[in-house]
Amino acid sequence: MTNPEKIYYINVGQGGTFKKSGDYDSDPSDIDNLFKHLDDNDIERLLVYFHGGLVNETSGMGSAEVMRANFADAPSKTHAVTFVWETGLWETIVENLSLKSTESQFRKVLNFVIKLVGKRLGVDSRGGGETLDTATIETEKLKEYPFAELNDQLKNSEDRGSRGGSILFDEEDETGFFADLKKDSDRMIRAESEIEEEEIEVAAADPDGGDSKGLLLTIGTLVAKIAFAVLKRYAKETHHDFYPTIVEETFRKIYIDRIGKWGWSEMKEKAQQMFADNEGLSGADLHAGTYFLKLLERHYEKRQTAGKKFTIELVGHSAGSIAICNMLAATSENFRQLKYNNVVFLAPACRTDLFIAKGIPAKENGVFKKFKMFTMEEQYEKKDYCVKYLYTYSLLYLVSGLFEDETDAKIMGLHEQFKAEGRYAKFDELKVINSFITNNKLALSKDIANADNSMWTDSLRHGDFDNNSATLKSILSTINII
Repeated sequence: MTNPEKIYYINVGQGGTFKKSGDYDSDPSDIDNLFKHLDDNDIERLLVYFHGGLVNETSGMGSAEVMRANFADAPSKTHAVTFVWETGLWETIVENLSLKSTESQFRKVLNFVIKLVGKRLGVDSRGGGETLDTATIETEKLKEYPFAELNDQLKNSEDRGSRGGSILFDEEDETGFFADLKKDSDRMIRAESEIEEEEIEVAAADPDGGDSKGLLLTIGTLVAKIAFAVLKRYAKETHHDFYPTIVEETFRKIYIDRIGKWGWSEMKEKAQQMFADNEGLSGADLHAGTYFLKLLERHYEKRQTAGKKFTIELVGHSAGSIAICNMLAATSENFRQLKYNNVVFLAPACRTDLFIAKGIPAKENGVFKKFKMFTMEEQYEKKDYCVKYLYTYSLLYLVSGLFEDETDAKIMGLHEQFKAEGRYAKFDELKVINSFITNNKLALSKDIANADNSMWTDSLRHGDFDNNSATLKSILSTINII
């Protein structure tokens, strides 16, 4: 990879500042030089790009090069600059998920949870009321999309308003319901010649209390607790289908989610900090996004006064949408002369409540003119595995189910959620998001036959939207429509 010149990227360091945090860095003088380049070359259009979260510096610089190659063009007087705000933990998260999933204790617990939850949901593996057995489970887990057929079976059961097996969940007596699950769990474990009092190590004391032994839980208790959480999500309609929900809750109980949750929280904090106040700060302590906005507003006003054309396009992939939401809020509050043309989201990982609080008001107040979102249809989102054979849905589902504080957090780019249909029809915030998207533009993968070629996209992996040829060409067509 050829590293782009500094006029094509802004490297954001610790706390959203200019502090050096890797092999690359930016300082305030680099931003000054960027705007000198825009001035000297009479640039009429600036594309500002934010890559996704959990991305390391090397990948971020790769994104900067992709943006430069596809959008910076001297003859058309267009320039592109990428915020490289490295927050790379994804490889660590995947490695931990994969390693933990191969451990014999983890596999044992997971299988017992599948059996217990399957029994309660009325899953019938061979007819005659038989629950899932070990052979069936192991066969399913070798498939590219384990237990996919069960999702239709369970959905049909929901649509008919019926369930097989025992009571799904007893909200009136959760304590009694858990005790019943614990008996079921111990009975199942004994039947397979396992010892229900075998202790499983977890990463911290169980916050639910009551039966935690420091860093240890009995296998019977652990299986019951995970099954309890899964069934409660089914009852409250916050599940992500059968296998992904079980995997999410299994990792949650053994605290592997803390790795991802910590990284995701740190990333969101950085997305906000880069646009924090610079009062009294100087040099490397300056917040990079705010310093950029100050010079961008000055340059914008200068062009306006001179009667020269200058449009600003904002594009964000995945968690880059979180950074853009904060940028829009900072603009609305402190840089009110700035106006953006398009805001383009690629598979956005921002929460719907964040966009409602910061994105929609900015549009209503004229901070930006047009909005377009590219994301995957539900059917493809559920085939974009994060960890093959283990977590078979996309990163957006993992964020929703494991990295946010609540389960089934509402994420803007999740088609199943923002359609606001079925079990999601009852959420007012999703109705608001659906209305906003419907009143603007939505491009769903995969579509390369639309008469409007600015709506083309065929990315079927969450991480590919920012280098997918059809999507990049669509963005170029979008920003060329004034």
